[in-house]
Amino acid sequence: MLTRLGGGLYRARWALLLFTLLLTAIMGWYGLGVFDSLGSATLGNPKDESIRAAKLLNTTFGTKTDDKDSFLLLLKSDELKATDPAYQQAATQLFDTLKQRSEVLSIQSYYSTHSANFLSRDEHETFAVVNVSTRNGGSTTYHKLEPLFKAPGLDVKAGGSLAVTVQFNDQLKKDLEFAEVIALPIVAILLVIIFGGLTSALMPLIIGGFAIVGSFTLLRILTHFIDVSSFATNVVTIIGLGLAIDYSLFIITRFREELSHDPTNIKRAIQKTMGTAGRTVLFSGLTVCTSLLSLLVIDEPVLHSIGLATIASALVAMLGALTVLPVILALLGTRINTLSLQRLFSRREANSQKQGAWYHLSYFVMRWRIPVTTVLILFLLALGIPFLHASFASTDERSLPLSSPARAVIDDLNKNFEGQNNTTISVAITTHGDALSSDNLAKLDDYVTDASKLQGVINVQSVVTLNPQLTLANYQQLYAHPTASPIASQLTEAAKQFAKGDVEKVTIIASFDPHSSATQDLVKQVRGLHHPDGFDILVGGGMAQQVDQFTNLSSSIPRALLVMAIAIFVLLFLMTGSIVMPIKAILLNILSLTATFGALVWIFQDGNLQNLLGFKAFGALDSTQPVLIFAIAFGLSMDYEVFLLSRIKEQFDKTQNNKEAVAVGLQKTGWLVTSAAMLLSVVVAAFATSRIIFIQEIGVGISLAILMDATIVRALLVPAMMALLGNWNWWAPRPLQKVWQYIGLREPTEDEPILSDEKQSVEAPSFV
Repeated sequence: MLTRLGGGLYRARWALLLFTLLLTAIMGWYGLGVFDSLGSATLGNPKDESIRAAKLLNTTFGTKTDDKDSFLLLLKSDELKATDPAYQQAATQLFDTLKQRSEVLSIQSYYSTHSANFLSRDEHETFAVVNVSTRNGGSTTYHKLEPLFKAPGLDVKAGGSLAVTVQFNDQLKKDLEFAEVIALPIVAILLVIIFGGLTSALMPLIIGGFAIVGSFTLLRILTHFIDVSSFATNVVTIIGLGLAIDYSLFIITRFREELSHDPTNIKRAIQKTMGTAGRTVLFSGLTVCTSLLSLLVIDEPVLHSIGLATIASALVAMLGALTVLPVILALLGTRINTLSLQRLFSRREANSQKQGAWYHLSYFVMRWRIPVTTVLILFLLALGIPFLHASFASTDERSLPLSSPARAVIDDLNKNFEGQNNTTISVAITTHGDALSSDNLAKLDDYVTDASKLQGVINVQSVVTLNPQLTLANYQQLYAHPTASPIASQLTEAAKQFAKGDVEKVTIIASFDPHSSATQDLVKQVRGLHHPDGFDILVGGGMAQQVDQFTNLSSSIPRALLVMAIAIFVLLFLMTGSIVMPIKAILLNILSLTATFGALVWIFQDGNLQNLLGFKAFGALDSTQPVLIFAIAFGLSMDYEVFLLSRIKEQFDKTQNNKEAVAVGLQKTGWLVTSAAMLLSVVVAAFATSRIIFIQEIGVGISLAILMDATIVRALLVPAMMALLGNWNWWAPRPLQKVWQYIGLREPTEDEPILSDEKQSVEAPSFV
């Protein structure tokens, strides 16, 4: 099939080139608008108890809904106190200016409430809660108001919900642009060195550009159906550019090799390349996509969007390498070797199968297979030891750079304002009938009493705790007659922030650090409290969302791993005809990723390289990053496994000599896999320059996994273990052997003739 595709691409090369140019222009125009269509990077399953609690409370009492949000303004003066007239005049002038904007719904501050909660301990700082309409988009609204955040003599910073989201998205976009500026020139130089020529080195960059604009186009289309995280653009760029370069490297290398046999027959070189390297690229792309399917099984919608976006980018990279690149090669022909710099960058080619460092390295490893296997497995396991004490946290403002205003606001509030560093758990209660009825008030009083007895709880706010001097009977009497006296009127007015219709809100405040394990335990204890009859209780808040997220991940990960393992097992079996090779590949990948995760804990959780990488460790990894890194790195590792196994299998089918097949396969692909890994690691490692911690985790994690896999695993462990297993490498039960023979997904031999198009249409029973 791919051989025939190569012939078709050659015949229609000029028409396809014009079509590709037009398509690329359209995709560039449409796809680059994706940044205005992306959602926030927030996590949470709509089915989670904490998310349902937040939605109910926001709908009933709050200002954060689908078309409303809020942010904080922190005002500070080193000389003046917030109660001084000059300070008050500057602050109220700012608030009055904001209130004149149609986007601003309301502002709560010390000057409107006279609540001491809005003042810092030294009274030199105060904050305001600005509630805004986001019907025109949260980012658009925030950026329109941002120029107004200034007051004479005061330092003004924005933080809180909307500010954190916008600053996350803005920083992600800056990081993406900066990473591309760093990575592309380095990759271009490396490609020139690898290929020894400017023309051939330019091809992977062209396909990489095609992959990026194509990925952005698919990503923008996805935004019409699902909420796509802004984080997806960074991942799409990593995968799209990296895989496009890898696949182009493999295709171009094989094309030049085939061209060297007969420089006059360009069509045959294209067909042969598509039937061999093209088939490998197809399997590789499908393997990567299969690995990424595991993200769709995780019960986190943001991972679903990232998974779909990443699969789309892998498919575009694969299709670009299998269609656009062969068209360009068909047009260039032998000119692919023009602008050669071979005199500067020469690589001694192995003219025979028994020449070359990779060949001799493989025989050395296979000779000492037992000690090599033992030492390397122990080494990788030792690298993974730090992962045994890994801890996780959900994405929040701590992932922003220290210079970010939103992070500075949160840090300042926690440090200088009373009670801001306490844990807050929000409880949403739906009652039968009016929430302020005597019966419901009695049930609520029992619930509040139980909650106040929990360890660490310092305050419980509700409609039955507004005035410590009142008893339950007093509350029942006053709420039953809200206009009977001034105190009843005041109490009923104050109760509106905790009760409305049949919904009640209870706020539990504890002395624990909001991110501590004690807070997680408290959430579970609150959820374990007795539910009074007729009360539907939902427990929410920041830590409750994290607890739910951990529960989702822990329950979903086994299913995701099973889906990934089964799908990759089937693909590698179809490629090799063996059930041993897929099992070995999966186990080796898990082993190398264990070492990678150990390194991530040592770097980001323990903070050993925080000064070098420019971040501040907070004692945990982002909870979603190991899942994402595992899926992406597993797929990319299988990418190199396919590259290597395709040549080993090709040689084994010719000679039936396992050791010789391994040595020749490694000799032919060792430099290629290493070069591809180096190029991809450069692309990925550029994201380690990000100012956002979880992007750094991805950049460092995936680049480490790629390099470890291409060196320790593919160059050393694979030959050693294949020597240990011998011909068992190619074993499969007889029924499966028949299935594989029938499907015929085999690599063509080098001397197999390229059939004419007419003959192929009748007699081609095989995949290629």
